[in-house]
Amino acid sequence: MRVLLVEDEILNVQFFVDVLEEAGHEVVVMGDGESGRDRALAERFDLCIFDVHLPKLRGDDAVRALRAAGMRGPVIALSSSALADEVRRGLAAGFDAYLTKPISPAALREAVHAHARARL
Repeated sequence: MRVLLVEDEILNVQFFVDVLEEAGHEVVVMGDGESGRDRALAERFDLCIFDVHLPKLRGDDAVRALRAAGMRGPVIALSSSALADEVRRGLAAGFDAYLTKPISPAALREAVHAHARARL
């Protein structure tokens, strides 16, 4: 599966890429919301994962733009903020799921797998 990961923290990027590549996924990484949004619109991905607090464009604003442009594929939020208002804002913006950091490798793999199954 081809996954777009939009994350600005290098340690998180390394961890998420390692977990996803070990599970057999191809991972493309972008470091800010604007470039992530643009890449998601320009190329086909099976799944997109956006941090919420990104430079240049928040992840929830990016997913809102993707949905407005007609993108219907699964997009997951992966954020360090678990506040109820943040979760509601993210889901209202168009995320299919809202996961929180820190996240275990097993939980990340399961979330990606669940959304891959949902596409079938």
